[in-house]
Amino acid sequence: MTRVVCIGECMLEFRSPQGRNYELGFAGDVFNTATYLKRSAPQFDVQLLTVTGTDRFSAAMRARWGEEGVGQALAFAVEDALPGLYVISVDAAGERSFTYWRSTSAARRWLEQLLRAGGADKLADADLIYLSGISLAILPIEQRAEALQLLRTVQRRGGRVAFDPNYRPALWPSMEDARQVLGDAMGMADVVLPSQDDLDATGLAVPPGCESATTCGASGCRVQWDSTEVLVESPAVEPARVLDTSGAGDSFNGAYLAARLSGATPTAAAAAGLAVAARVVTAAGAVVPAGLSHPGTLLMPSAPNP
Repeated sequence: MTRVVCIGECMLEFRSPQGRNYELGFAGDVFNTATYLKRSAPQFDVQLLTVTGTDRFSAAMRARWGEEGVGQALAFAVEDALPGLYVISVDAAGERSFTYWRSTSAARRWLEQLLRAGGADKLADADLIYLSGISLAILPIEQRAEALQLLRTVQRRGGRVAFDPNYRPALWPSMEDARQVLGDAMGMADVVLPSQDDLDATGLAVPPGCESATTCGASGCRVQWDSTEVLVESPAVEPARVLDTSGAGDSFNGAYLAARLSGATPTAAAAAGLAVAARVVTAAGAVVPAGLSHPGTLLMPSAPNP
């Protein structure tokens, strides 16, 4: 069975669909990707490597993962920390903004807990490791290089790594620090999944020869591998139907990786990712109801990996 380990955080999400009362949900970039990956490929073993508390909100969060089929074998629990929290705001065009409370969240301890449990050995049977810039940014500064070294160990043992820079300025002490860590991660990853906005903001570029799928908003996705570059257009979505862009990139990543691991070409995988993202933006929240994001079995053309 194909096994994917997604490293990062899941948070309490509060949103106000009608601009009045707030509703509680559970989201976070890596958890979102894990969810959409599992929905796209239910036959895969998708695990979330993170840390939660032992409080009732953490219990509810874990129950939600179970509903989505996301595994918890690497989801550690500590008694002296709580989940992070954020409030989402959406403007008239569906563009979102966030207010966060995560400085002491349990998820910041994912590397500490992983090392205590066995480190790289706990990831030895994973076909793919997925993480984001947020997964690294929430770590204590002195642990970021150690996290990348652990992933290199996994690669030497035959595992593959996919990385989304997902640049969030507030999480980094300086642009210089962000460029260094994100650039190092992009340089060692087997698959890079940036947005064009992230590349423009940081001045980083996809490493030559690396497989990458760069999302370009409504324009679609620029896919590169070996010496090939293809622009895959996004399905048309009427502006009036765009309700919330939260989770669009995460849903793309999940569907793209599911398709690639199922044997689809990068171009076909990008088309699958864009199809899911086009549905996700028409509903509120980062993780939309399963019937909306995946109304039927997604067709992922099989083809040898390039």
